[in-house]
Amino acid sequence: MVGFVVASGRKETMSVVVDPSARETFTPRELTDAFEEFKDRGPQYLDAETYIKMSAYQFGERVLIVYEESEAAGVVILYSPNLGVGEVLRKSESIHSG
Repeated sequence: MVGFVVASGRKETMSVVVDPSARETFTPRELTDAFEEFKDRGPQYLDAETYIKMSAYQFGERVLIVYEESEAAGVVILYSPNLGVGEVLRKSESIHSG
């Protein structure tokens, strides 16, 4: 995964991790648009147990997943054509608990 830090005009700084599959599948503009919308509008889904906030953005037939954990000051952007929302949440739990 590739990570970078986004410093906004506000006091907060957020790290962003882009999964290689997302970087290979989506244009930089699509990745930026999804991140900006997630940041500005907030998540579409909130998992009550893990507090993972997540949104899905569709570009043609491709779906980009953007999620953030409440404890981590960061966002992960990924693409996995075979995973639904529930599977992404479970995958995220296993990545961050291991």
